[in-house]
Amino acid sequence: MKYSLCNDFLNSQKVLYPFGEYLSDYRSGKHDFAPWSVEIHPTARCNHNCIHCSYKERNESRCHMDKGVFDKLIDSLIAMKVKGVYFSGGGEPCIYEGLADSVVKLYENGVESALVSNGSLIESSGVLDVADHFNYIALSVPSCTEDLFKKITGTTNMSKVLAIPSKIKERFGDKSPVIGSRVVVTNLIVDEVPHILETIKEREFDYAIFKIVRDYEDRGLGVSDDKAKELEDVIRNLLQEGKIDHNFTNLDTVFQYRKPYTRSPICHINQMGLLAAVTPEGDVYPNISEIGKEEFLVGNLYKNSFEEIWNSKRHDEVKEASNKRWSCGDCKNCRAISYNMIMEEILTKLPIQMDPFI
Repeated sequence: MKYSLCNDFLNSQKVLYPFGEYLSDYRSGKHDFAPWSVEIHPTARCNHNCIHCSYKERNESRCHMDKGVFDKLIDSLIAMKVKGVYFSGGGEPCIYEGLADSVVKLYENGVESALVSNGSLIESSGVLDVADHFNYIALSVPSCTEDLFKKITGTTNMSKVLAIPSKIKERFGDKSPVIGSRVVVTNLIVDEVPHILETIKEREFDYAIFKIVRDYEDRGLGVSDDKAKELEDVIRNLLQEGKIDHNFTNLDTVFQYRKPYTRSPICHINQMGLLAAVTPEGDVYPNISEIGKEEFLVGNLYKNSFEEIWNSKRHDEVKEASNKRWSCGDCKNCRAISYNMIMEEILTKLPIQMDPFI
């Protein structure tokens, strides 16, 4: 693998790259930066029906972004020199016609792409043909047992999904993207975790991210207390057997996703505008944890271009709402939490003025 999972991909210190690049301007009062990365949900349609999916209720309309709006968005991201674009869901992004062409266009214009997918349509959609144009591809692997996979997803696509890494690597060799797996841990698969970890290694994935089911809609979903204790025992045994490598998996830190934070006046990630998320309806938000919350809706692509939305007065109002929520300690399940803490720590240590003498 090109990178270490925990030391690189999951290392929150990576926010120092954009923060360092923009630091001088930010301290001078500039807040209208282009996003560093943008997450796009091009469709709410999905060919899997996962029992743990947090998007089911959100995506009842099964909306599909208009192709003209989508193409204009891609042009805007190129013009704004966004560094990276995630195609995710929502629904299954490989359902969206023309996704492969957009990945090529972004690549040819210096924008990195990533794909988060259930993997079952990568080959038939033509996305596999341009796999070498991705920075990384992350596939959902809810189980490595046929019966459980079918129970969780409602499909028999397990073999198809597990075959993707070897197909890409056989075709593209050293030009292959990083190909990872995302395993959502539910009560159903706690006992299967060692088998899943071993299978993912055997099937030539580059990493395995395990995530406890997160209760975004407060619906009572999640790993039970009893199963959580069982999972802790499973992880302890795997550690003792030397089967957990931080370059490959985060399994032994799977319970540490909710980190408390020290309140401060500003949500720096949203204040700088480093992240953006776009829904199938064309709604633009600062990041995915704020999707569906009216106070964080910046604008809609069916009414204005992405550039107009991002540089609007409304975006300033949303930033104020973000700062208020952050300063009250109400943020949760947001990737910005760890980033903000790092940025705030640096800002509090810097002298008031830049000194030309060191």
